[in-house]
Amino acid sequence: MKVVIAVVLMLLCGTTFAADYDVSVTRKGSNLYKVDGKEMYVHTRYCYEYVYSEDSMLRMSGSSGKIIFLDEGESCDVKAVFGASDASPGKYDVTVSREDDDWYEVFGTDTFIKTSLCLNLALGESAILKLNAGGFGTLFFIDSDDQCSVDGIYSKLRL
Repeated sequence: MKVVIAVVLMLLCGTTFAADYDVSVTRKGSNLYKVDGKEMYVHTRYCYEYVYSEDSMLRMSGSSGKIIFLDEGESCDVKAVFGASDASPGKYDVTVSREDDDWYEVFGTDTFIKTSLCLNLALGESAILKLNAGGFGTLFFIDSDDQCSVDGIYSKLRL
C-alpha cells in the first residue's frame, strides 16, 4: 500500500498541468499571431498558417505550448506568449536582436519590441529606443542609421 501511495505522489509531483484557452488570432508576421481584442501575441516555431480572426485553442504549460487552428485543423508549437508591458516613456540604450519579422528581443531581458515594416537584421546591435506614452515610439539602430516605428513593448507571460 505504501508503494502505491509513493508512486501516485511521484506521478503527481512530476506532472505539469496544461491550461487551454479559447482565442481568436490573426497572423501579424512570421511566427507571430495577435490575439484579437487583446494586447497579446503568440510567438510560434516554424508556423506557416495564414489566418485572420481564426478560432483557435491555445494549450499552454508554463511558458511554452501549442496553438491549434480549429478551422484549419493544423497546430504549431508555441515558443512564448507575450503581453503588453508597462514601459515608461523615455529614451533607452538597448541591445537588440531580430527574432522574427518586426519582432526584436532586448538583450538581457524578457522584453520584446514589436515594430512595423522593420527590415534591420540586428544581431546584438546597439540601438536607442525612444518611447512615447502608450508604448509607441521609434527604434534607432546606431551602427546602420536605420530607424523603425515601434508598435509596442511586450513581456513574456507565464500561463
